[in-house]
Amino acid sequence: MIRRAALLSALTLSLLLAACSSKHEEAAEDSIPAESAEAQAAEAPAEEPQSAPKADYWQFVGPLVAGTYEGECMRVPDAHKMNTTIKVGADGKVSSSGLDIDFHATKAIMMMRLHDGKGQYSTTATIAVDDGQGGMLSLQSGKESGASLSKGDTGIACTTVAANRNLNARPLYQSLTKLVAGSKQTIGCLDTNNLLVRRKLDFTFDNGVVTIGDAAFDLKEAVGEGFTINDDGKTVGLMAEMPNKRTLNVMFDGAGKLTQLLAHNDQESTHHCIVES
Repeated sequence: MIRRAALLSALTLSLLLAACSSKHEEAAEDSIPAESAEAQAAEAPAEEPQSAPKADYWQFVGPLVAGTYEGECMRVPDAHKMNTTIKVGADGKVSSSGLDIDFHATKAIMMMRLHDGKGQYSTTATIAVDDGQGGMLSLQSGKESGASLSKGDTGIACTTVAANRNLNARPLYQSLTKLVAGSKQTIGCLDTNNLLVRRKLDFTFDNGVVTIGDAAFDLKEAVGEGFTINDDGKTVGLMAEMPNKRTLNVMFDGAGKLTQLLAHNDQESTHHCIVES
């Protein structure tokens, strides 16, 4: 339970970082002073701003969640028992008892995988079209398994679901390799002992190992790990809880380029890095 809470906190932090980044970009755009009519007339037509890159995330999310989920199901909110299934397509289209939702364009995806210390893993996935009214899918695979699909106040919830082997078969970070594996960048990091000092550190992510400066995080040793996808693929977050209570949060844009990195040990922040625009 403690590990689950720790990783959930890391995932939530990732979502907050993505939201702050988005708001920062919007604020920067709003702060640009309006030019005079004469200056605008004298200048050539301005080029349209480039849209932020989006990751084709269903290529790695789809194979993890696709399948037919069957168990002890009931209708929400009246708890009426239903003989039904929840069918999840690799393209993000989900259906159950007349409830059809297309998750191909989503606001948020959050997935996490935890080790129980006894050789067993459990994986959960939450996919939301928006803040909840447009549709939400929740899946759990492991010792306890379940699936639910909802839109607004109605939905289907199933327990004792046959395990989805793909969802819980391997570490989640491996699913991001097409997007971020092999990344090599230099990023500015604050000196956590002197916040007035900023240093350039080399970042790499290769063969499951995240390296920032002299510090290395081998995700193959993680006791908990997961990823988030926000704003329809504009931001991707990778999180891990390592042995000795070390945690790592890494943010990428939709093209797989590093944007932020935070790391902590059991007592304090060890890395606070951000790519300057």
